[in-house]
Amino acid sequence: MKFSAIDTDELKIFATILQDGLIEVKDVKYLPSIRSFIVMITRFMWEEKIVNKVNLRTKAVLLFEDVLSAYSKNIDQSDKKKTIELVTFNFYPNKSKNMEIELLFKNDATIKLETEIIKCKLEDQGKPWSVKNVE
Repeated sequence: MKFSAIDTDELKIFATILQDGLIEVKDVKYLPSIRSFIVMITRFMWEEKIVNKVNLRTKAVLLFEDVLSAYSKNIDQSDKKKTIELVTFNFYPNKSKNMEIELLFKNDATIKLETEIIKCKLEDQGKPWSVKNVE
């Protein structure tokens, strides 16, 4: 699967596709010099569950471009092996008329990005594997 998002409607699709995605803290990178935020996520393949009634996960790269800043809350960045579970995205314009994109995780953890525009890409990596359920 390979998708791009350039507006809030497309970001809503990303939020649905990535719901229950698992992210290791070591796989989250903010690269201010190139204004990019990159995440390797192990996503549950909801499309396979719905269409083929099978439970699969796959690795995917999530890339946000034109990122001005990135902040996290309730994420211990020193614990590189810690896994956080994505619940959804929030997004809204801020006072500077830039876009705020919040990645919301279980246990009240948050990553907030400030972007000039919505420019996001998602691309699956490698072969999927079977899992017993979403967890």
